[in-house]
This record gives sequence, C-alpha cells and structure tokens, in this order.
Amino acid sequence: MKDFWQHDNGKVYAVRSDSFGRITGAAGPFDPDDLGSLEEFHYGPAIVDWVKKAIAEHKCHRISVAPIKRAISQL
Repeated sequence: MKDFWQHDNGKVYAVRSDSFGRITGAAGPFDPDDLGSLEEFHYGPAIVDWVKKAIAEHKCHRISVAPIKRAISQL
C-alpha cells in the first residue's frame, strides 16, 4: 500500500507499507502542490525511521491527493 503523509511543516512524504501496516519505504519531502503519482517515486529505507517516529508522535497525517489536485486546478 502506498499513501501520502503530510508533516506539520507542510511537506509531503510518500510512504509504502506492507499488508500488515509496517512501513517498508519512504520518499520525500515534496511540496504539496507538486505531487506526482505514488507509483513514480523511488521508495527507500533512508527516512523510514524518521517517518515512523513522526507518525507515532502525530506530526504526520495521511492525506488524500485528489482534493489537493482538484483545489489547485480550480485556482
């Protein structure tokens, strides 16, 4: 499963997890107005521990990209 997560600092991270919910890779940071497809990113282990900690500390929350892209296209 792949999802976008947004940090309190406004940056977005692409996060890959297995069927048990364990984070297996991450990519980022990205600007929220410059996101591609979740399939386009290279998910690596470099920031996995940081992402896990940010999620555990409630500094990151899962987001849906469709509303963001829709809002930007209406500007």
